[in-house]
Amino acid sequence: MSVLALFAGSTTFAQNAPSGGGGTGGDVSEDGIPGFWEIETSGGKFVVQLDNISSVSMHEYLIDGGMRVNECTVDTNGTVIARFYFIEPVTSSSSITSGSATLERLKGIANKVGEKTGMGDVDAIVTKHYPDTTHAKTSEYRMKYKDSIGRIYDHIHKVWAEEKGRGKGNKLKIIDG
Repeated sequence: MSVLALFAGSTTFAQNAPSGGGGTGGDVSEDGIPGFWEIETSGGKFVVQLDNISSVSMHEYLIDGGMRVNECTVDTNGTVIARFYFIEPVTSSSSITSGSATLERLKGIANKVGEKTGMGDVDAIVTKHYPDTTHAKTSEYRMKYKDSIGRIYDHIHKVWAEEKGRGKGNKLKIIDG
């Protein structure tokens, strides 16, 4: 099996929160650039002027192959849409999760390969299948934990819709602890 095939196949495994926790080591909300909403994740950073946000949504959907996606989308008046998502198998008995010990071992190997090649943690890397999932003008951020999606939505909704940029703490750092 090639390293690429191992890496590509491993990106569809479920991401599980550490045992006993709510999924992360905690988020940090801090003052950022006035008039902007900022977010920093393990996969990158996104900054948008609050006046240029046209909508914020949070939804869940199924994709081919029995995968469930939880997603928060930030649409802008410009040409860029930000997508923050978490992906997992539909059920624990689906074929994608059978043999969990083997899958966890392969996932660990894929993570080591990712580290050596500079790709990092495969659970937090956006996965695309060219040409089906090329999202032109879309900034995508794959979250390691499902509950991060709700926290992102709650934060941007508070800063943009409720406080209308008049509050503090307009920058969110998601810590994948």
